[in-house]
Amino acid sequence: MHKRTVLASAACALILGACASADQVKEAATAKPTGSAFSQSLHKEYVDLAKAELAEGDRGDASHFALKAKEAATGKSVAPDDFKIRTIGGPAGKTLAGERVRLVSALQGAEAKRKPAVAAKAQGMFDCWMQEQEEGWQSQDIKACRTGYEKAMALLTPKKKEKKAPTVASKSPYTVYFKFDSADLTEKSEGALYDLMQDAGKVKPKSVHVIAYTDLSGDADYNAKLAAKRAAGLQKKLQEAGVKTVTVEAKGAVDPVVDTGKPSQPNRRAIVVFNKK
Repeated sequence: MHKRTVLASAACALILGACASADQVKEAATAKPTGSAFSQSLHKEYVDLAKAELAEGDRGDASHFALKAKEAATGKSVAPDDFKIRTIGGPAGKTLAGERVRLVSALQGAEAKRKPAVAAKAQGMFDCWMQEQEEGWQSQDIKACRTGYEKAMALLTPKKKEKKAPTVASKSPYTVYFKFDSADLTEKSEGALYDLMQDAGKVKPKSVHVIAYTDLSGDADYNAKLAAKRAAGLQKKLQEAGVKTVTVEAKGAVDPVVDTGKPSQPNRRAIVVFNKK
């Protein structure tokens, strides 16, 4: 084959490879994530990594992270990278091997369930750290990924506190808050819901009553339906956690905490009451 033809063919292959990588990243970025709050947050972490690698011209790792983002978007379980796909030796390899064991353990713990976005950040930054360490020449990028991982892990593995005498006193009523125009809880209230469910398991209330509200923006009919959707969502989660009797009440925009027609976080709430009888 003529030398010019060979060069042209190689150039086409490179262009097609770059286009394929870009298409994979775009497809991953536009996927609508489903599943748990952790899976949805993990999708975002891997999309960000894929975009960063594509911008640096690393098509292989861009494709790798894009595929992991697409899997996370479907709600599938996506594990941190392991040493089957990365070649990292020496002290750095030993450090990463130990950190992977620690990460997997943390992802199965209570703090990860309470802080799904932080857990996803820890996994994403660990994979970033492994990828940059394998390349081994961008010291600032290695440091940035490792620092991001360590900060997230610090939030997932807080220092042990002195054990206190166990108590069965309930913290009811609980208040949880929702995102704007949505039945999804805010990230902070995901943690509060986890505490609420733990509380229910300890005190074992006879029944739980949920009262859901909206803010004052929007018409009354729409707000009533949104409040009902919020109440039903909490009812389902409580029943899945083992609470047998969960009654609900949807009040919409009635009884606002803040009397304003503008979108207001304090009004987008639900009150959860434990009943002893």
